[in-house]
Amino acid sequence: MSLRSRFLANVLIAAVVGGGASSAGAADGGATFLRDLSLGTEASPVLVICHGFGCAARNQFVLTPARLGVIRSTLGRARSAKDERKALAKIVAWFDRESGKVAGTVNRIAYASASTKSGPAQMDCIDLTANITELLRLFERNKLMKFHAVGEPVSRGFIIDGKQPHTTPVIVETADGGQWSVDSWTHAYGEAPDILTIAEWKNRK
Repeated sequence: MSLRSRFLANVLIAAVVGGGASSAGAADGGATFLRDLSLGTEASPVLVICHGFGCAARNQFVLTPARLGVIRSTLGRARSAKDERKALAKIVAWFDRESGKVAGTVNRIAYASASTKSGPAQMDCIDLTANITELLRLFERNKLMKFHAVGEPVSRGFIIDGKQPHTTPVIVETADGGQWSVDSWTHAYGEAPDILTIAEWKNRK
């Protein structure tokens, strides 16, 4: 069984048993998710960009001082949790554009899956969840987010319920513990992600 197949099987088992994230992994800020894909979890300005479905292809993306300046400037203007979510949507879209030039995914499509279009130029939800979780963890380590922490990715869909299996990165509002998706898979290259409450996100197809 391929790494992608094993990983997706584990995602579905976790979703059935625990509603998306295990209680053990809920507090580790996505580290378990990244380790399952053989990705590092240590602090580093060099991020691994996953693409090609299930992180089959990988490229390095360096967060240079200039790039970090863009991030600091955008997030630094947030004065509330709502402001910060809007800023995160802008940064994730910017990150998708910048990293896409490195990974060759500038023509990636929304909802890419085995039934649509695959290959190294495309990204499935596992690729995007890994990339965004890495980015969010870097923000958290560098105290660039004032109103959110990184949560464990959440999954939905079991085929038999009429929904395609899908996973999203998660942020947790520190004031009330509310969980929010940061979901780029439903959008094409360079577009802003869906930032929804997890309850809203789980009700979507």
